[in-house]
Amino acid sequence: MLTKPGWTRAARVAARAGRMLGLALCLAALLPAAPRAERVKLVVLPFLSQAPIFIALEEGLFAREGITIEPVALSSSHLALPGLMSGDLDAGIPQASPALFNAVARGGRARLVASGVMLAPAPCSYAAFYGTGLTLAALTSGEARSLRVSADPNAFEGFLVDLLRQRRGAERLQVQFREMPVPAQQAALAAGALDLAFLSEPWVARLDQAGVGRVAVGAEELLPGGQFTALMFSERMLADGQALGRRFLRAYREALLRYNEGKTPRNLEILARATRLSPELLERACWPSMPADGALRMESLLAYQDWLRQRRLIDRVLAPSELVAEITP
Repeated sequence: MLTKPGWTRAARVAARAGRMLGLALCLAALLPAAPRAERVKLVVLPFLSQAPIFIALEEGLFAREGITIEPVALSSSHLALPGLMSGDLDAGIPQASPALFNAVARGGRARLVASGVMLAPAPCSYAAFYGTGLTLAALTSGEARSLRVSADPNAFEGFLVDLLRQRRGAERLQVQFREMPVPAQQAALAAGALDLAFLSEPWVARLDQAGVGRVAVGAEELLPGGQFTALMFSERMLADGQALGRRFLRAYREALLRYNEGKTPRNLEILARATRLSPELLERACWPSMPADGALRMESLLAYQDWLRQRRLIDRVLAPSELVAEITP
């Protein structure tokens, strides 16, 4: 075989390797670029309402989109609002509240982008007014009754109490609000010092397990389809043509699909580890409804804002276009 003068076998191998490398680089240039790795500061709380976040983290759905999550632990989703509005935090799932609406109205740049917990009609209640004997039928019987209720009168549960009092037969209900922590609620209910307490899971299941009482009125009965929590993005997540927000939302929606498979062994395993609840309690608990498509239900948010505005708890009612950012697929 003829070879160029002075070429050794090693030189011929090196030349061939160089040609192959050049071909590989040309082919790589024709392929779509992988998403640039991004760090996202995400508020992560050990609650069932955060289930899609836990699933996306455990199953590597964020990593698949080139996103590295920097979890931020807080004691309440309400505490995330200042950071989301200023951009110090990137994403979280806050509950609808006067603070949220006022923060946006006063120039905060964070926006709602997808549904969290929705109060969908179901065989069980994720959030409810819990008591030791009262039922919706008894509360709407037309009887005059004074109720001692543990709830925040200026928050979402206060709105639900007013919806109850607007029901036919409930016009003569008189409510005394008594705010207290859940352990105190349990003791007060058991002692007969409290008629109703507003609870969400896993506390409903815990009080059931302890034989304290039962659900009197589910939140979904008072506000069917109500938007209880929602995914919120900071301005950074919506910048540059929403590229980072789209990637995050793809992972979140995939997690919603897996969550809606129900109490599968894998979902139970993930949520037990993330919430530090026993698999037995999780099996017993009523898991919150979260639309698989992530669509927000704006009607309830507008109705809640109207109620808050009537009580002068918010500056003004925000239009959907002010409160929500539409994320293109």
